[in-house]
Amino acid sequence: MGSVSKIKPNWLLLSLVGISIGIHLVVFMHVSGLYRSHLFTPIELTLQDTSEPRQRSIPRPRCRPKTPKLPQEVKRLEVKRNPIPDFRPMKIEPAENHLPDTLVESISHPEIPKIQGLIVSDWEPGELAADYEAKDNYIEMIRLRIERFKNYPHLAKTWHMEGMATLRFTITKEGKLKGLELVRSSQHKILDRAALGAVRDAAPFPPPPVTISRGDLTMEIAIVFELT
Repeated sequence: MGSVSKIKPNWLLLSLVGISIGIHLVVFMHVSGLYRSHLFTPIELTLQDTSEPRQRSIPRPRCRPKTPKLPQEVKRLEVKRNPIPDFRPMKIEPAENHLPDTLVESISHPEIPKIQGLIVSDWEPGELAADYEAKDNYIEMIRLRIERFKNYPHLAKTWHMEGMATLRFTITKEGKLKGLELVRSSQHKILDRAALGAVRDAAPFPPPPVTISRGDLTMEIAIVFELT
């Protein structure tokens, strides 16, 4: 038997097949875009630790109110009342109506001498009452005259200032003013100045009657500043 001859590989065919496979790979990669890095879509993965078991949140049951216990029967306590003691009626002796009149008899009324005096119905006001009336009328006239010249300052009205100023002054027998002074302040200087100005503006005054004073007449008048 002769020796079996070895078959030589066809290198030309093998090279053509390799080139064809390489071209197909390039075309496939170009079409699918696998070689482009910007076409890859990133996938985010989150790792979770599963070493410990996950706790489940179980809702708690609603609290139900406990049923109240029924009240036990209360034992009635019997209170023993002490009987009211009976008081014996007291014997009261009647008052003595016949008392001795020694006290009354020992006091005697003084003897009032019979003096013929004045009867109230027959009394008539004399010169003294007329003088008092004339003085009151003159003082009232002076007061009304000062009140007419009184000026309530606008600033005092704005700040709701109120008060009473007492002034002392003298009216001469001719009716002139002298010796004007502030005796008691109204606690506000603006009201004190207004009161002094009212007296100065009201002068001169009518001369005082002779029945009141034959000379100078000194008087005190209170001037009131009040918001109405």
